[in-house]
Amino acid sequence: MKRILSLALILLICITVPGCKLLGLEKHSLVAPDEDSMGESKTFSGDGYSVTLTDQFVEKDSQMGFDGYYVSEYCGVMVLVEPFSLEEGLEDESIAEYIQNVIHNNGQDAAPEEKDGLTYYKYYRGGNVGWNFAYKGSDAFYLVQFICVEAHESKLSNAVFTFAESVAVR
Repeated sequence: MKRILSLALILLICITVPGCKLLGLEKHSLVAPDEDSMGESKTFSGDGYSVTLTDQFVEKDSQMGFDGYYVSEYCGVMVLVEPFSLEEGLEDESIAEYIQNVIHNNGQDAAPEEKDGLTYYKYYRGGNVGWNFAYKGSDAFYLVQFICVEAHESKLSNAVFTFAESVAVR
């Protein structure tokens, strides 16, 4: 739970900074790309997970405690791995219970949703929209956050779900 609380503070800072400078999106494009012009598929891997984005993303070092951090001109992706050993009984939680705890610990007014077998919640803050997807692996929960400028939501929503469907965890 301590790590989830830390994540809450990180996310609040991250999504309320104008232009999302902490995410490296300060030079984001004023126009979101069409799905066909988002680049070629490129798979990124980290500790127990992989996600397929596009070659317009670059991996960056996270100075905010994320286990994976990928940025393009139009979207940021952060991955947090929370081993079951962090909290007794964590391995017994369902994905819906886990994401409900994330929502609660972030103090967000949201509810878990399900679409195409994915469990997530969406939120708006500081001119940005974020989607937090949860995955349960054999030894950890994986929280994968996609964030973009709110004005790009309608153009990028399908791509975000395509990216989220590509996430694989051990």
